[in-house]
Amino acid sequence: MPEWGETGTVTPAGTPPLRVGTRGSALATTQTGHVARRLEELTGRDVEIVRIRTDGDVLTGSLAQMGGTGVFVTALREALLDGRCDVAVHSLKDLPTGQAPGLTVVTPERENPRDVLCARHGLTVTTLRRGARVGTGSPRRAAQLRSVRPDLDVVDIRGNVDTRLARALGPDADLDAVVLAYAGLARLDRLDAVSEVIDTAIMAPAAGQGALAVEVRTSSLDDPVLARALRDLDHEPTRLAVLAERSLLARLEAGCAAPVGAHALLEDDEIVLTAVVARVDGAEQLTHSARVALPAGTGSPTAARAARDDAARGLGTRVADALLADGAARLAPLRETGPDGSREARAGSAAATSSTRAVETAREQLRDGGYRGEAG
Repeated sequence: MPEWGETGTVTPAGTPPLRVGTRGSALATTQTGHVARRLEELTGRDVEIVRIRTDGDVLTGSLAQMGGTGVFVTALREALLDGRCDVAVHSLKDLPTGQAPGLTVVTPERENPRDVLCARHGLTVTTLRRGARVGTGSPRRAAQLRSVRPDLDVVDIRGNVDTRLARALGPDADLDAVVLAYAGLARLDRLDAVSEVIDTAIMAPAAGQGALAVEVRTSSLDDPVLARALRDLDHEPTRLAVLAERSLLARLEAGCAAPVGAHALLEDDEIVLTAVVARVDGAEQLTHSARVALPAGTGSPTAARAARDDAARGLGTRVADALLADGAARLAPLRETGPDGSREARAGSAAATSSTRAVETAREQLRDGGYRGEAG
């Protein structure tokens, strides 16, 4: 298998199409189409889209009740491993944090990871009327909404993007607003429905939100053309950011029912990670932020990549440990363990004892007369 950064050879004539597996929803097929076109360019091979039905597409109820994030992933991975497809495309936030044996993931460039409010008349989180009904299927979004607007009636909803938008913007709307991901609406060309892109200081996104995961059988990387294509598809700033975010989730052992937000980004040669753990009712939340300098690239491309990936993972673990030390497991359904595996988390840094100034300023503005909607 070629190292990351080495050049592959030209695909021989007569090579069969590259089969790309996807869920069947409009959003999944749209984002898979973007990846498929790019793979076609990079490999010179025809690409065939293979729709795989997952439990998440047929079961009803909350994500936690259906079995967590893996409900959207398992069927695609089975199709990949048994040879029904050669590549699988996931929303990265749907992937369990553990490494899947025999599979390799790369991450194309991330879309905007923020959440958005979709409401009539251009209303925002600030200007929604008191007692407004806001729909979301995410405990993370619900908790953070309640933190800044405890007066809101947050309603649990499910369904595809069009179904959710109709509940706030359709002729028979029964909600004042819904909260969705910017990335999904951007990929579906539905940003016209957005009334506010919510600042991450108000609502930290889910770990990996806005990013895609392109997954292949590790054995497929013996094909130098495919290995080169995946190397070109992988976007290092995205990879490092989501590694930090997902490492935090793994350390916290936070499932889909835990109100945990995480947002990492690259600033020059540093990764900055901010994470939030909240009570489901929004009455209390902890925030911690830290950064790490990325090591300079030395040695082979593979060794340099590994060193930078390790720095990102270490940052996620460090921020999670600080949150655990501050009592995050008391607020949310997490496993309360420290880095030594004990039931008591180690003492944390004083930096984790309060939210960032931006968050506190935003909360005070919204709670103390900042929201200008009428009562009712």
